[in-house]
Amino acid sequence: MIALLLIRAVVMATAGAVVTLAQLNLPGGGFWEKQVFLQWASVLALAVFVIYDAIRSVNLAIQAARIREYDNDMRACLSAAISAVIDATGAPWDELSIRYYGLRGVLFWRRLELIAAVCAGANLVDSQRSFSPGVGVAGQAFVQQVNIAIEWSDFVRSATEAGPDAWAGRGERERYGLTWGQLRRSPQPDGLIASPTFALNGNPSGCIVVSGPLKVVDLAGDSVRRTLDELATVLDQLGSPPRGWWGSHGR
Repeated sequence: MIALLLIRAVVMATAGAVVTLAQLNLPGGGFWEKQVFLQWASVLALAVFVIYDAIRSVNLAIQAARIREYDNDMRACLSAAISAVIDATGAPWDELSIRYYGLRGVLFWRRLELIAAVCAGANLVDSQRSFSPGVGVAGQAFVQQVNIAIEWSDFVRSATEAGPDAWAGRGERERYGLTWGQLRRSPQPDGLIASPTFALNGNPSGCIVVSGPLKVVDLAGDSVRRTLDELATVLDQLGSPPRGWWGSHGR
């Protein structure tokens, strides 16, 4: 990308210099009368780049509108879901959060990337941005393709008291794919539930995470499950982020 920008800058500068010198008749002595092809080539190059820039500006404006619409739709459906969870569980509205991670990458490089996160309608700026499938509760829910509900703060406290050797002796699923260091530095909400989402072909495409001062009996209840299933359907309808979304969000 940088190389193309450098080439474009060199061509534009050269073509602009040719056109300017020809208009000023520098150097004189009939020099430019012998360089008709060079003059027309330079004019054509400038015209092509001007048209390209104009088309690109229009495309960027269209992309920006689509990106804003996608972000607004995403936030609206997450806000509706978190409201439903609050109604079903009675959880404090300002302590409950919901995040949606979408699968990005191919083959051996795949990540679950944060697409949207809200807390009672407010954007969360401290959310984990990405992680590998199989890592963490959400990563394991994605790999196992099942909902996982857990009282996470109690789990972390118990594991911490047992120590790193006991942690290393646990199986991969029992550790939720986390190393000792990852466990110790992980956020510790009272409870959380991770629910995978699926694409039209049936393959897992992302994961919804709800966290807050909740017990497993609340997280695993029918009301929360239905809310997450309905949200997954809406997210499937919204689809993947539009073109230019990742770059506009600094990723």
